[in-house]
Amino acid sequence: MSFKMKTVAVATLLLSSSLAFAGHQYKDQVFKDAPPAPVCPQLMDGFYVGVQGGYDVYDVNISSSTAGVHSSNVDLNANGWVGGLMLGYGQYFSNMYYLGGELFGNLSNANENYNATSLDGGAPVAYNGKVTVNGSYGLALLPGVKLNDATLGYIRLGYNWTNIKYQESLTGVGSASKTNTSGGFAYGVGMETLLSGNWSLRTEYTYTNYNSSNTSLGAGTNVDPSDNQFMLGLLYHFV
Repeated sequence: MSFKMKTVAVATLLLSSSLAFAGHQYKDQVFKDAPPAPVCPQLMDGFYVGVQGGYDVYDVNISSSTAGVHSSNVDLNANGWVGGLMLGYGQYFSNMYYLGGELFGNLSNANENYNATSLDGGAPVAYNGKVTVNGSYGLALLPGVKLNDATLGYIRLGYNWTNIKYQESLTGVGSASKTNTSGGFAYGVGMETLLSGNWSLRTEYTYTNYNSSNTSLGAGTNVDPSDNQFMLGLLYHFV
């Protein structure tokens, strides 16, 4: 074999070895040394719907006065379970800050009775009152901050309307009943965290100070309610 042919053979062998080694390294780098980075689950923004349930703790101040017969001022705790539906939209800004808007409607079974006895010329006079909370609805803004990819902390700022029925009776005077829808500003704090996929869980506390109302028995009874509400919510986010 001539020197020229030997040189070509050696060069061919070296080139084949280099290509094989390079292919081996490329294969190892793609499938062994550098696997694709995992995708972290994230709490989504956009439209959402949800169900919620919790407990209402109403503080109801009742001031009743019937001239010469009965006068009282008492604070009642009208407590009960509450639950309902929500619809909202939220959006992240700068990948950290959040702003949402929400509508909701709830039903509550919070109620309480009140009984008192006064003396009218030595004769006992019985006064009976009852507060019953029916339904509520409202709207809110939810500004918040992303705590991590799966968790959001927020505050609730809104206005709620609640349907409250008050019944009372007084010996020798009669009875009265009035159902009134009272409105009031609401504010609170909450946290939402991703469960799986499009589902998330929310927990929050909200305080609402409602406008007062009056009944028509005797000189009238003033009813001044407020509510401490504790809620859990299950949300579905649309893609």
